[in-house]
Amino acid sequence: MNSRTFPNKQYFTQLPVDKIINGTMAVLLSLTLLFAMTGTAQALQRGDSLPPELAAKLALDPEKITMVDFFASWCVSCRIELPEVDHLSKKLKGESVEFVGIQVDEDVEVGEKFLKEIALSFRVIDDQSQQVIGVFEPIGMPALYYIQHNKVLGIRFGAIPQIGEVIKQDLTQLGALK
Repeated sequence: MNSRTFPNKQYFTQLPVDKIINGTMAVLLSLTLLFAMTGTAQALQRGDSLPPELAAKLALDPEKITMVDFFASWCVSCRIELPEVDHLSKKLKGESVEFVGIQVDEDVEVGEKFLKEIALSFRVIDDQSQQVIGVFEPIGMPALYYIQHNKVLGIRFGAIPQIGEVIKQDLTQLGALK
């Protein structure tokens, strides 16, 4: 028997091809409608405005450039960078800059323990529900967003050596520091 022929050709002709195609089309249409109705959000990019409900929740000072820092206890780079970011926030207190942390650990106890351990001096919003990070959708951690007037001015992702110096350079370019 040739390996390219099948002993029972009737098997293929008996398949209800029209029903399979119709069923597949129905599933694809349903998935398309589901995604359209849920309004799948895109990650916030430079130049995007924060949705009004998120802006209200974050309560950012519109006259200051706010550096929003997403972090979690499981993020090794966050553990390394946060003390440097905290030191910079103390150093820049009184400038036209505000620091806000978004702690994204889903386990409340783990998140609280981590916050006690690192003892940050700037305001931290607990986001165990993942509502805030769900809007920003950063592609990596740590994630830094520069925001003013509820508009994203700049973004930094991932481990960055000498993050304090990089943030100062960014803030200078954005006009917050001289």
